[in-house]
Amino acid sequence: MLDVDHFKNVNDTYGHLAGDAVLQTIATTMKTTMRNTEYCARYGGEEFLIVLTQTNINGALIGAERVRYQHRKNPISRHWLRFKITVSIGLSEYKMREYVDNIIARADEALYRAKKGWTKPVETA
Repeated sequence: MLDVDHFKNVNDTYGHLAGDAVLQTIATTMKTTMRNTEYCARYGGEEFLIVLTQTNINGALIGAERVRYQHRKNPISRHWLRFKITVSIGLSEYKMREYVDNIIARADEALYRAKKGWTKPVETA
């Protein structure tokens, strides 16, 4: 699971069009960063669900860092607006015969732990 850090602050500070630009940038960055066997979809609000097939948890950690780095290095740039965003990511690994809801719940818990450790606000570019 991927979540945009301080997304409410983006909407409150720059407006909902800026929030939309963030979501569009996330989608574009994910499309260019992911491999053919990986999938990403908006899960709700500013959360995205990422599925890495043919990848173990160690590969997922590498992929998550690749995704996090790409989002951090590519600032949001729309018309008058330019700022950097960061994302938090929570990982879980499929266990034999596990329900999808359980995998998502564990990823969400990991995401919550990642966000809890992150307190830096949105940066201006």
